[in-house]
Amino acid sequence: MLYRLDRFSRLHNSLRVLAYSVLWLLPDWLKYGPGSLWRRFRRPYKFLRPGDTTIQVGAPWDTLRAGRSRAAYFARFVGRSGHALAVEPADSNVQALRSFAQRHTLPQLAVVPVGVWDKKTRLRFLINDEHPASNLVEEVIAEGRDQTKFEATEIDVDTLDNIVESRQIGNVKLLSITTNGSEAHVLRGATNTLAKVEYVSVITSEAHDVLSSHGFSPVGGDDRGYLYRKSPND
Repeated sequence: MLYRLDRFSRLHNSLRVLAYSVLWLLPDWLKYGPGSLWRRFRRPYKFLRPGDTTIQVGAPWDTLRAGRSRAAYFARFVGRSGHALAVEPADSNVQALRSFAQRHTLPQLAVVPVGVWDKKTRLRFLINDEHPASNLVEEVIAEGRDQTKFEATEIDVDTLDNIVESRQIGNVKLLSITTNGSEAHVLRGATNTLAKVEYVSVITSEAHDVLSSHGFSPVGGDDRGYLYRKSPND
């Protein structure tokens, strides 16, 4: 799996480009049909049931087009009786996901066009139009990383607590955060939300301390990183 490699390595990028050059040519049904069958018994998807609520923070169009979008799979697994919320600041990603939801008749998939942080503000955001899954907040970019492929812009960001409260969301079965280094910031702005969440999936182990302080324990790996579950006594 690509996520097990260093996401910034040449090997990872070369394999991604090769895989996407094939996957992007395939119709959606040939990707998301078999993809759903493959994920049905794998973490974190196997914990989802019709009627559940999920939240996906970060929803790039390149993974969507490749048949790897978590937001899309969550919507399929929770069904029309459920709710799949995707929070994403980049307009190209927002439009791609909304178009996908319309084409595939997924009214349960809603997209919120905003970034997520530990407070409501504006931040500088780095966008790579060729590989939007690598988009990130400038503040968390690793020192020495090549920034020549990114274009800087400013985005509105808000806390997950504010977003969830404004949409009157109740219990959440799964919160997934794939934000390339902002995961801990997202979680620090989600104190009230985490009280209602059963599972949290994050792409980096750097969020471990924040999750532990909210009563979450590691379950194991999943197809993007690390999965945590709320401890029974919390």
